Amino acid sequence: MNQGNEYYDKEFVDPIDGFADDDLISPNDIKDCDPGKVSPLAPIKSFLERDNFESELGSPSDEIYNAEFDEISKLNIVDIIAEGDRAGRPIICVYAFRLPSTKTFNHEVFLQFLQHILDKYVELDYSLIYFHYGLRSNNKPPIKTIIKAFNAFDRRYKKNLKVLAVIHPTRFIKFLWKIFQPFISIKFERKMHYMNSLNELDDIVPVSKLNLPQPIIDYDNSLSDTTKSISSLILPENGIPLPTAQFNVSLDYILSHHPESELPPIVIELVTFLRSYGLKTQGIFRLSGEVNRINKLQQRINMGEKIDFLSDERYKDNINLAIVDASALLKVFLRSLGEPIITNALYPQLIKSLDVPKYEKKEGVKNFIKLLPEKNLILLKYVIEFLLDVANNEHENKMDANNLSVIFGPNLTWPTNQQVPISQLNSLNNFCYILISEYEYIFSNN
Repeated sequence: MNQGNEYYDKEFVDPIDGFADDDLISPNDIKDCDPGKVSPLAPIKSFLERDNFESELGSPSDEIYNAEFDEISKLNIVDIIAEGDRAGRPIICVYAFRLPSTKTFNHEVFLQFLQHILDKYVELDYSLIYFHYGLRSNNKPPIKTIIKAFNAFDRRYKKNLKVLAVIHPTRFIKFLWKIFQPFISIKFERKMHYMNSLNELDDIVPVSKLNLPQPIIDYDNSLSDTTKSISSLILPENGIPLPTAQFNVSLDYILSHHPESELPPIVIELVTFLRSYGLKTQGIFRLSGEVNRINKLQQRINMGEKIDFLSDERYKDNINLAIVDASALLKVFLRSLGEPIITNALYPQLIKSLDVPKYEKKEGVKNFIKLLPEKNLILLKYVIEFLLDVANNEHENKMDANNLSVIFGPNLTWPTNQQVPISQLNSLNNFCYILISEYEYIFSNN
């Protein structure tokens, strides 16, 4: 290794020690990390300032895949967890161990594929988790490709990224850091986390929701016998929830302890507040709120406290913050039910009902929701009716049915294992879009 290289000799400052040894840094890597190949990117207009706001979020009717993307999707290198972190933000997981050999894999196309996936989420707050385990010299992308990726992922991809976590880093990550650090802002640097165990990750993201591949879990368990096993994170907690709990319990549990209402009280409270004060807020539901605040609000609500956003000490002088946190809570609630509104059992039927020609989709959705249990249908109708109100104010809040469907589609339904196959994301968004845009037709006589 060329110890004289200024990027490799530069002092590395990071809160986490213990970068494991690896054999990934080659002489060609050092040669290819010429600083002239990495350049800062020019700033661009903010999301809400651009004229094509709606088109950037994408329409559920957009065609997603070409043949190469379809093949990459089958490798499961990238997973989407629609709500995974503790603030209700979608999570994109990237698994290095699933990268094929560089002899057979086109990293240029994979970069395009990753951009295509991120384009669906970059205008929302989101988290990105890279699992470094399994990156070997035979499947490692060339340094030139990594530099190209750094330049391709411009400010549009970085500004709403709230957490960038690298799990099980090695010296190769340290090496890359020295290349890119001069071009990374202090603000972005604060979003980066290096974690040597899944226990550390659990502080930011509920690991139990990630449905991690077994090789990742096995490797983590092999690192140290002194740390808490990941199995303790994926087992349900002991104890019975409080009767007042409304987060991280089932819809049946909530309604059984609130027999006076057909709807979870927290949903009524959040929707009532947002309908009164948030309908004209630009980008409502795009922001996710600060994790600690959202966690504390959930704890207070589960203890039976009713949050009055107008008089609460934290919010009474900051209505915009109240709107952000209330909208985040509604998203978190939908995902914390354990089983989605659409139910696990009906998920295959939903996907089947959407796999029809465009002119048949509306009727297919109308027939599908007739299959829902009554309590689920009542909740779904209430939420969609509110989202229609939001969409009807799109001239001020910039959130039409397309934009809302990108956010709420994966929050209304997901497979049993919590992970939505990338190939089905557009179908879920399209389902939500039809519910909103065809509300009167879909819910009439239901």
